[in-house]
Amino acid sequence: MSSPGTVFVCHRDNDCSTTAAASTAAAAAASEGLVQRIQRLGYFGHTLYLSPRTPPTPSLSSAATVVQQKQDDNATGASSHVRVQCHVRTRIPSEFGHATHSLLLYSNTEDSEEHLALVFGYSRTSPGGIWSKSLEAVIPGETSRDRIIRGASQLEPSTDFPPSPTGELSAPLARIHSCCFTGETLGSLRCDCREQLIEAMKLMGSESRGVILYLKQEGRGIGLRDKMRAYNLIDQGYDTLEANIELGHPSDARSYQIATAILRDLQIPAVRLLTNNPHKVKSIVADGVVVSERVPMVPASWANGAEDAEVQDRDGYLVTKVQRMGHILDIPEEILSGTKTSPNLKRKTSQRASPDSASKRTK
Repeated sequence: MSSPGTVFVCHRDNDCSTTAAASTAAAAAASEGLVQRIQRLGYFGHTLYLSPRTPPTPSLSSAATVVQQKQDDNATGASSHVRVQCHVRTRIPSEFGHATHSLLLYSNTEDSEEHLALVFGYSRTSPGGIWSKSLEAVIPGETSRDRIIRGASQLEPSTDFPPSPTGELSAPLARIHSCCFTGETLGSLRCDCREQLIEAMKLMGSESRGVILYLKQEGRGIGLRDKMRAYNLIDQGYDTLEANIELGHPSDARSYQIATAILRDLQIPAVRLLTNNPHKVKSIVADGVVVSERVPMVPASWANGAEDAEVQDRDGYLVTKVQRMGHILDIPEEILSGTKTSPNLKRKTSQRASPDSASKRTK
């Protein structure tokens, strides 16, 4: 498809260029369609190395083809998964639903963060119960008190329990949620993260079954410091995609391999995924998880009618995610027109950096 050593760099303003150790006009022409497809997928800001010895570029295959390829890789040992370990579980009495929920803490082989899973309906014995294989495994030499402290079930260690019978029931609701200190703790109106988290808890509480995977990926993976810097750029007229790229990051730097590894540990092969992000769906499908349904997450102010709603910063944020990052959400006309006229949200193109400065930056 391209000569060895060819590099594609996608910059701000959708400008993709190529450089190569041994590039030719023919190689560039052959790769033009791929660059266009990468743009449509929203991989702006990524450096994609397209040579036989480097990782493959994002696949645009159908979900079924991707799953089959992943199964083939697993069967031949060609693919290695991220590994996770659940260290502790504790009960979380909640205002969302009558059942008591379980909070599980995980380590992993991909990073040093402690990621979390909030499980609705944790049980080793109930039909449809969700439980962690790594947590419930017997540790040599441990006592009953040890198991109590780490939250493992107090059952006979020699007893074998079958996996959760998810095939006999509908797939549980699942939400892969990236932590957001500003929204969830401070109540910031720059995003809808807190609203999405609460809505997911309400829905799973009503079904008494489901899982929220709470990942430490602040600011779509760029961290709190650069997220705050991006906010300052947004106040100068950049949108959320442009701000990340201006700081040298991809538009979305998150990964979902840890999430799928936790789902495997919880023995959940299929989910009804709460998301507006098609890239999230494609990512976990590519890692072997079946998404039986994508459940939209519509902002309450949009769902209840936006005629009298005051346009907030988060509305501009959501409009950008729909228009420039491919998220699936119907934008009310009142919101769309409001984000174009609001003095706090309209783009101040005269204050942006020139395209030349962006193209010179190393991604």
